[in-house]
Amino acid sequence: MELTKKTDVRVKRTYRQLIESFLNLLKDKSFDEISISEICDGADVHRATFYKHFNDKTEFLNFCVKQLLAEVDLSHVLSYPSPENVKESCMSFVKVLFTFIDVNKVLFAAVFSDKHSMSFDTTLINVITDFCSLKLSQVLEGVPEYKAQLFSNFYSGSVVGVIKWYVKNYDVCPLEDVYAFFERRIDEICDAYIKYYLDDMKDKLI
Repeated sequence: MELTKKTDVRVKRTYRQLIESFLNLLKDKSFDEISISEICDGADVHRATFYKHFNDKTEFLNFCVKQLLAEVDLSHVLSYPSPENVKESCMSFVKVLFTFIDVNKVLFAAVFSDKHSMSFDTTLINVITDFCSLKLSQVLEGVPEYKAQLFSNFYSGSVVGVIKWYVKNYDVCPLEDVYAFFERRIDEICDAYIKYYLDDMKDKLI
């Protein structure tokens, strides 16, 4: 289920009401404790309407994550960085993403709960990984040295791994520590990647 420009305004409003109701419920209850009836009651939406769009609560959670990720504003992240400022672009992306994660703590605590099955966890991790990979590819597409698809797929796995850890350790790890960690890792990854790229180019020229 994805929203498009052609999606009816009333449907968009219904989705927004359901998401807001769900997020409010997550402040006091775990994902497993929340019923579809409670989500619908809080949104003033009939259960029949909910089931018209979603098969179950898990599918709805998946939709919530996708929809909220689609609203992440990356407009100030450099669109076409050069090799000299690609680290800055990566850090800007990380800060925007983790600020979003921080604002939506209750949602991601539900996503990464230990109570869920491995397949459920993997599905949602894939959603977030795909988002990171796509956006990083867009950020890096103007820097051919970084082979955007390869770099973004490798880097996205690291980002999502830290997201999962951070969500489970909110109380012991402030965002400043997360940013400091990524700043060091980005330096290491970019330096290693450029070295790999240059060595690869040398081999092709020989």
